[in-house]
Order: sequence, then C-alpha cells, then structure tokens
Amino acid sequence: MRSERVPSGGVSLDVAVGGQDDLPTVLFINAIGMENRLLDGLAERLRSAGLNLVTWELRGSPGPSDVREVSLRDHTADALAVVDALGLSHVHVAGWCTGASIALFVARELGERALSFTSVDGALLFDGVPGARLGNAVFDMCAQIAADAGRAGYFHDVVRPRGNEAAVLGVDDDDLVRMLTLPYRQGLDELTRFAFGISATCDYDPAAACEELSVPALFLARQDDAMVGHRNSQRAAGLVDGAEVQVAASGGHYALFTDPAETAHAMAAFLLKAGLTA
Repeated sequence: MRSERVPSGGVSLDVAVGGQDDLPTVLFINAIGMENRLLDGLAERLRSAGLNLVTWELRGSPGPSDVREVSLRDHTADALAVVDALGLSHVHVAGWCTGASIALFVARELGERALSFTSVDGALLFDGVPGARLGNAVFDMCAQIAADAGRAGYFHDVVRPRGNEAAVLGVDDDDLVRMLTLPYRQGLDELTRFAFGISATCDYDPAAACEELSVPALFLARQDDAMVGHRNSQRAAGLVDGAEVQVAASGGHYALFTDPAETAHAMAAFLLKAGLTA
C-alpha cells in the first residue's frame, strides 16, 4: 500500500491506499492500536476484486496524539479529513473491532457519500461491553486507566508480553503476533494513549447508532471470537433495515489477518449483490 500524510485536528494521520484511485473505495477503519500494514493482505485481495482500500492509523495507535484529547468525534472527524484529502466522492465504510463502532458514525456523517456499511467482528458495545471474555477484560483495563492514568503502571506490568501471546491470541505467525500485541509492547505513555483511544469508542448508544444506519449493511462475526461476542453483531443487524449477518463457526477474532481472502470475498460478494461496485 502507498502512504499519504493527511492533517486533521492538529495531528498528521498516516494514511495507506491499497488500490487504484479510480476503483470503488472501501474506507476501512482498523482497530485502535493497529498498524496500517496489518491490512496489506485484505487490500491485495480487495484490489483483485476491483476495490480500492483506504485506511489510516487511529489516534491511540502508534501515531501521535495527546492521551487526554481524543474522542469518538475526533476519530470521526479524522475519517472525513481522509475522505476529503483524497478527493473521494463516495466510499463504502467498513470497520474491524473498535473500528466498527467508529464506522457507524462515519457512515452517518458522510451522508449520501456513504454507499454501504460493513462490520467485521465489530466491538458493538451492547450492555457496555464487547461481550466476550478477553475483550471485556481489555475494555475494563482501558476504562480503569482512562479514569486514573496512575493505573497504567500496574496494567503495563500485567499485560506486558511474556512469550505466551501466540497461544492467547490463537495466532501462529510470529510477525502477526508482534503487530497485534504492539499496544502492550510499548511504554506507559503508549499504553495510556491506547486506553484513552479505546475508551473514546465506548461513549455511544449502539442501538441508536445502528437504527440510524440508512445504507446497505453487512455484519460479519465468528462464534469462537474471544474478543467480541458474535451475538452483538446479530443484535446490531436486527436493528438495521435489510441488513445481512454472516456468523462463521470458527476463525477467531483475527481471521481478518490470518485469512484475509475470506473477509474480502464476503465483502466483495455483498457489494456486488447490492449492485454497489459500479
């Protein structure tokens, strides 16, 4: 993917473009704390399907931002800044994990410029939590740090890598494990920034946000996802008129990266079926 720099609200966003500018564009919002290069595989496969992927590293990720000055509104404004800077007239809005929460608001703010919405293993916080064991623990940690930054030292020691990350995540690729655990491999300031970035995605009513969606919508989830509950995706889909939901039996939370072809195929098929790729 080629890199661009886009200014937004006093920070410089690291934007990645994974296809040709004249192709229909998927504005893909990755999770807080994740690097652009994690989406290389998805971008390649979407490009083969005739789609351009655009993404950026969110505040609270490796990029710079003051830990106490990030909000859901900031994340949404950053998305609009990327769309405007790249001159994108219309986009398909998609998001993974916490990025799916942000994507709900990006789709609303874009109005007629948003052609569709896709949630990939979305952390859609019905009942205030992701709805799965590991995800609930991560969100609780972030909430505690956001409420009292002095707690970051305790959690930094608790979550620092100890060599068992592959087993915990269910991922065999060492490089992928390093990328997925980046927020926990850095210092106290970085972990605190990550916690504030995560907490910014919690301040909304998921039911109301889903009910406001007015574009074709697809919700992808997995029964064995230990980070976010697949039932939350099913619940969200039930609130969106005409939405599709696909719940796979296996693959885990990180299937987007371990098997990007599956997600790309599902997204491309959805857009083709809805007549949205012309």
